[in-house]
Amino acid sequence: MSKKNKPESDQGSKNSGSSSKTITIIIILCFLGIMPILIWATVPDSSSHTAASTASPMVEYAAAAAGLQICSSENYPVNVPGGESAILYQLSPDCSIPTDATTVKVLVIGFTSTEAMNAAIATAQNTYQNWKTLNTEVFTSGSSVLVVQGAPGNEDVQQIGASLIEQGAVQVI
Repeated sequence: MSKKNKPESDQGSKNSGSSSKTITIIIILCFLGIMPILIWATVPDSSSHTAASTASPMVEYAAAAAGLQICSSENYPVNVPGGESAILYQLSPDCSIPTDATTVKVLVIGFTSTEAMNAAIATAQNTYQNWKTLNTEVFTSGSSVLVVQGAPGNEDVQQIGASLIEQGAVQVI
């Protein structure tokens, strides 16, 4: 028998075999197309500013409690082992005319772990032994360190510190 003279039943089985291959390929391609979306949806957010930004409401509340405005907040480079991110806040009673005497800086540093945070605090205490004389207060909250600094005699530093403690932060002594 030649190819032209084959019974129709043989040709039908070839068509159904190629259509099942086509459907299988389409299913595989759909699965491969959906897989990256499923992975993306299930991976937790790993923003580099998570640890530092979780302290933002604390800084906002403390500034308001001290009668200060947040004049600016910007990302700050982190050069500390285990440091994940940092945000520097500039606070002042009047952002239109901030002065060094009335401005309070709050640096919030987020760490990857409590151990890394404690190691950084110990290193800083050994390096900057006169930090308390500079009208600087340091606090921890979760895995973040909050450094509050103002000009000598600026009592807003202590008011912000009191508010941070009220919110659950722990003062580093």
